[in-house]
Amino acid sequence: MKNPKTTFQKTLFIFIPFSIGYFLSYLYRSTNAILAPYLNQDLGINAEQLGLITSVYFLTFALFQLPLGILLDKYGARKVQSILFVIASIGAATFALGNDVSQLTIGRGLIGLGVSGALMGAFKAFSVWFPKERLSLLIAVYLGFGAMGAVVASTPLELALNITSWRIIYLFLSVITLLVSFLIFFIVPEKEVYNEKAENDSIIKVLKEIYSSYAFWRICPIASIVGGTSMSLQGLWAGPWLTDVGKFSQMETANILFIFTICMAIGIVMMGIISDYVRKFKISPIGVMGFFIFLLIIPFIIITFGIIPKAIWPWVMFSLTSFCGTLGYAGLSAHFPLRYAGRVSTAVNLVTFLIAFFSQYAIGSILQHLEPGKTSGYSMQSYQIGFGVFLLLIIF
Repeated sequence: MKNPKTTFQKTLFIFIPFSIGYFLSYLYRSTNAILAPYLNQDLGINAEQLGLITSVYFLTFALFQLPLGILLDKYGARKVQSILFVIASIGAATFALGNDVSQLTIGRGLIGLGVSGALMGAFKAFSVWFPKERLSLLIAVYLGFGAMGAVVASTPLELALNITSWRIIYLFLSVITLLVSFLIFFIVPEKEVYNEKAENDSIIKVLKEIYSSYAFWRICPIASIVGGTSMSLQGLWAGPWLTDVGKFSQMETANILFIFTICMAIGIVMMGIISDYVRKFKISPIGVMGFFIFLLIIPFIIITFGIIPKAIWPWVMFSLTSFCGTLGYAGLSAHFPLRYAGRVSTAVNLVTFLIAFFSQYAIGSILQHLEPGKTSGYSMQSYQIGFGVFLLLIIF
């Protein structure tokens, strides 16, 4: 449909195609928390190698954020997303057929690049097609779709692995991703928007204004450290911790990660509602973020030091608060012109995903350095040091 007019038409031809893509991006991001023991069993992957393979997703994702904003503004979300999902499909196939660390790393890197526009591309399309007063609700529902991808990457993925191999699953995901690319290209309509003021703002000028801003460096680092560390644990290290420290079985670990991701989705919506409500009391999103960071530190300390390793509630509390860093996006938007909103978001995304890459890889390197020769079954003391580094960064 070239020009959808009703909300139903816009939902059907714009919101749903992009939502399926975002669902896949979260699914890809979260699979290795469950796949870790299977990769270890089939290919002898150790903690450092696992950290590299998994975290490169975040590296390519992050590095593409700045050119992504330019491409979205120039060519539109439909064309950019379609091409990117083809790349993600190639990456998934490469990962499925990989037989060593380098091949798996290339596959994950291509996946990260391919899904790097799943969030910002949709925001761009929604801002063009939907009325501004509906955007908050749309974004909350859209983020919920993504969280459901993480849910599928827990117990359902473990059940699927009891039936077939991780290679078949990734080949299946490759085909689905390619179909989503075609869906977006042929279903999503195009709408040209010309903003003369935005055209007159040079790329260098805008980036310099953002990255030299005091507000950016006051808010972005803590938001990004919290967000990046949370993604690092949710996407990989929560699974091995539950197995090695908590001594849970693989299915029990998958079930706990299932609860984790459900609570994560609830937490995202909950924090958005709370932030919106307390505005009437002149409390900013940054104030709400600070409160939830304080709440997040409590379970993170308990998890890091393995105080009650068999307890699930610290992981539930951590998951409910783990995405509080996203409130920093809303808080930063008040410090810049509205036309900079997309570029501010991608600037924060760049830092957040670089930290996610660093933390995911660094934790694996720490585990492997402390217990060389191991490929699984790392000690609680090693996790204490690996997790503790990022706990200290959040606190200080």
